[in-house]
Amino acid sequence: MSLVLAIPTYNCARYLPATLESVNAQGEHARWWLQDGGSTDGTVEIARKYARATDTVVSETDRGQADAINRAMHQMEGEVIGFLNGDDCLLPGASRKILDYFADHPETDLMYGRIEWIDELGQVTGTHQGQISSLEEVLDLYSVWWEDRQWVQPEVFYRRALWERVGGFDIHYHLAFDYDFWVRCFLAGAKVAYLPESLAQFRRHADQKSVAADRAAIELRSILQKYLEARPTVRPLALRRLQAQLAYDKYRTAPSPPPFARALVQNPAWLLHPQVRARVAISFRKLLTVRGAGSARNDSLPKGN
Repeated sequence: MSLVLAIPTYNCARYLPATLESVNAQGEHARWWLQDGGSTDGTVEIARKYARATDTVVSETDRGQADAINRAMHQMEGEVIGFLNGDDCLLPGASRKILDYFADHPETDLMYGRIEWIDELGQVTGTHQGQISSLEEVLDLYSVWWEDRQWVQPEVFYRRALWERVGGFDIHYHLAFDYDFWVRCFLAGAKVAYLPESLAQFRRHADQKSVAADRAAIELRSILQKYLEARPTVRPLALRRLQAQLAYDKYRTAPSPPPFARALVQNPAWLLHPQVRARVAISFRKLLTVRGAGSARNDSLPKGN
């Protein structure tokens, strides 16, 4: 059994040496296929310098990161695969742990572990552990994804058979194509497992694509909308709650939304959303405070005969 990683790059020269060194240090347990989009900063030259006989470097025009990963995964071999950004790293011994887990658990299609956050200098700034085990949880942007239980890409690995069954990454998404893929994995019946080990490092810096939080949120919501409209097999209450939360999100982010009270009357299901209930409670408290102040002023006025 072997682990092969796709590494999509575009002008990643600054951090790429650390990335490739971290994979090469795994020895024979890990190989890589670097798919470059036509870098002009020396990325390809660095990759060729670090490439071993079992590694591959390709540089050609592509349609973005998802397309680059698909191109690599269509051609590279490996029973267990994943992708590593050109500024992230595998931790020492990670590939052996990953392969051992898949060998010991033949029923597992996808496995995730933990990651370390690192800064521009490679210093560890924190750790993260995802917590997703079902279709309902992966769809839940509100209680899972945006409550720090999300998966971070470098911690996730899967069998090639699953990737082929699911159909690769959707190149129409620029920032959340991995989320769309993971939803499709659960829809395809993937058996998911958690390995309680730190496996990779995710580098946070000002130049990375994933800092575009607002644009990523728009993509995430559009993906959720797509799958909710297909009425996935989840608990009816969970489905209604997600539909209500998404509808309220659209109202909240609209350029010129109607007054909240009027919109709530037209969309009572919004009350399934904790933020909506909190907003209603605040409004009621303000109203009671105003009325209480008015009553106090009336009580202080002289009484007529």
